[in-house]
Amino acid sequence: MVSLENLYISSLETCNLHCRYCYTKKTKNVLTNQQILSFVNRYRRYSNLKSIIFCGGEVFTLNSFPDLINKLNKLGIFITVITNGTIDRLTEIKNPNNCQLLVSFDGPKNIHDHNRGVGNYDLSKSFVRHALDLDFPVEIFFLITKESYPYLNSFNIFGLEKTYLIDRLGSLSSVQTQNVLKNYPTYPPKTFGCHQISLQSDSLIYPCCETNKPIGKISTPIKKIIKNYLDLVHQNPLCVDPDFYCKLKK
Repeated sequence: MVSLENLYISSLETCNLHCRYCYTKKTKNVLTNQQILSFVNRYRRYSNLKSIIFCGGEVFTLNSFPDLINKLNKLGIFITVITNGTIDRLTEIKNPNNCQLLVSFDGPKNIHDHNRGVGNYDLSKSFVRHALDLDFPVEIFFLITKESYPYLNSFNIFGLEKTYLIDRLGSLSSVQTQNVLKNYPTYPPKTFGCHQISLQSDSLIYPCCETNKPIGKISTPIKKIIKNYLDLVHQNPLCVDPDFYCKLKK
């Protein structure tokens, strides 16, 4: 399934936490609001852009990030933010109904705090409660590791729906991995694959948020970016990142 109506943008890779299971390189690259808005406006000329997923790093470490959300919402774009839920800038977002929050948890309090630092479970849970009070749509982004795997069915935060993210560092067995992929809602979604046009903090464009093979730069003509993307997707309709998710799904 190909989607040109959604973009994935990683504004930065730096974060306020130092999680044991984090696999991203903490570079100092940061995309400015102007860079992102300029790219989005160019992209909208070629595609009916409906939504953008933001991730990092931790995007709420950027003081200007709520303002970026507000400007994109004014363009009629629905925003999804993947966040660790430890920096509360929620009251600065003017239209919470059009900003979904995917808040990361690694399991019960003892597991979560062992990975992310003592006190962060309670901090993230308070963030979720505040978001719900402000009418943000919220889901839990549940990292599945060998420690959290036993809590697949029992882990619960305010009865919210969960999306499952498989530990990329390989702590799960192949049987456990296949069980999660087959029986639980995972990210990326099963019907969507891993591919989506992704603007990363290094100003390069990738055909997947998890691959290291760019298909253009932020300055590349949008028509060429879309062509390069579609060419790759047609070559491998399941996924454009053969190093991880494609292998897991075989």
